[in-house]
Amino acid sequence: MKRKSIQKFIAPVTSVALVSAFTVSTAIGANGTTAYDDKRNADEYWEEFKQDSEQSWDNTQEAFRDGWIESKLETALVLNEHLNPFDIDIAVDNDTATLKGEVSSEIDKELAENVAMGIEGIDEVDNQLTVDDQLASSTDEEKGRDFTQYMEDITTTAAIKTELLSSSNINGMSIDVDTYNDEVTLSGTVKTDAQRKLAEAIVTKREDVVKVVNQLKIAS
Repeated sequence: MKRKSIQKFIAPVTSVALVSAFTVSTAIGANGTTAYDDKRNADEYWEEFKQDSEQSWDNTQEAFRDGWIESKLETALVLNEHLNPFDIDIAVDNDTATLKGEVSSEIDKELAENVAMGIEGIDEVDNQLTVDDQLASSTDEEKGRDFTQYMEDITTTAAIKTELLSSSNINGMSIDVDTYNDEVTLSGTVKTDAQRKLAEAIVTKREDVVKVVNQLKIAS
């Protein structure tokens, strides 16, 4: 994405807007004049705007358009459960999207390209993704869990851990909680079988948990 272009554009825009606002607010009522006496017409304003931003208005529009399309593509990659968006770098220039980074298979490489081609505003994809077989193992661990699910799992883990720590009948510090696709695994140690069952019951009652794997052991 043309981040430098946008940054180059935003600074002048901000400066022009602040100066304009200050000029209008101070001109009203000064020496009997109004805010409109020294106001530039539209042609004069945009001509000066182009000079301040050091680029043509067409290029400015293109920078915003590319950024908008890139954000849509980035969202699509994040929401795809078969791809790891953090391994894929994207850039959009006019109607062409460029993909760089690493994926675990040719299938994922083709999938990423298809996702990009499915975005309105993208007509061509320059697929520069490389395949790294060593990513397969880590990808398999995350398969079926997109970023949204990952965040939900983190939230569930935190909530369960908080409830375990607040319970006076169990030592939450000795229990590890891991959530994956709404399935919770409990590991660690407890003092009695009653505490083991209590920990599982605390998790089971949650509506956002579909399964509980109780690996808690009773300390001898």
